[in-house]
Amino acid sequence: MKKIKITNKAFSLIELSIVILIIGILVAGVTQSSRLIKRMNIQTAQNLTQNSPVSSISGLAVWFETISQNSFNESEKQDQGNITIWYDLNPFTTSKVNPTAPGVNNQPKYIENAFNSLPGIRFDGIDDYLRSDNISIVGSQVTYFIVSKRKSYIIYASPFSTLSPGALYDSNTEYNFRAFLEYDTTMYPFRNGWGALTTHPGNNVTFISCGIYNGSTNISYVNGVASTPVASTGNFNISTIFLGATWQNGIFGNGWNGDIAEIIIFSRALKNDERQDIEKYLSKKWSIKLS
Repeated sequence: MKKIKITNKAFSLIELSIVILIIGILVAGVTQSSRLIKRMNIQTAQNLTQNSPVSSISGLAVWFETISQNSFNESEKQDQGNITIWYDLNPFTTSKVNPTAPGVNNQPKYIENAFNSLPGIRFDGIDDYLRSDNISIVGSQVTYFIVSKRKSYIIYASPFSTLSPGALYDSNTEYNFRAFLEYDTTMYPFRNGWGALTTHPGNNVTFISCGIYNGSTNISYVNGVASTPVASTGNFNISTIFLGATWQNGIFGNGWNGDIAEIIIFSRALKNDERQDIEKYLSKKWSIKLS
């Protein structure tokens, strides 16, 4: 019987170099593709922001979002980087709100992939918050929109709250309000009492919330679905805004644990078609389905 000779031939240095080069090219290609896709997503979101209906609706008081080139200091737009200031994008005023972190321990984080490959600002629920004393909303009407995602539940926490001049509490007067107060599986706009009750979508769920005070009632919307209206009267006199915190007896209150993508506040009650136009813009930009 004829023997079969088996030989094992090792790769030469040249062959190994070629294999390593090919692998390097493939890895570089994947990395470049990932960066290109990320850049395209950012550019698309920026275009949606620039062409949004927000700037065409009267009464805009403040506009925070995480996509625009002018939202943050360039040096702070790094994943897990500390945010010291969030710039107001309101094009109708030179007196910007621009909330800042009071101290190093209060600085929230910039998260590159917080919302479907788009960035957000993360508040830790412990001591992170931003504050501005340069907001002014006076009158009987307010409309606000928030795109956010809660990481964990903290009782009585709120994505943002407001104060009137000299106020020690954000929750015991008609002059100011909390955007929504979280309680168990529900959330309420809070203005000297419980507001228009809605069900909270839960942890790690991105959603659009909207609250409208029209001078006589308050109504909430979650992804376009309305709550039952609740009576709410009196004039606002807002001079301070806190992002990621409440304010109780003159000090930092319940911290909010989650990511915020966008906040828009108007100093009047938006009409139904105006509200829907902004919700459609936010829905498309942040990939949130409206109900």
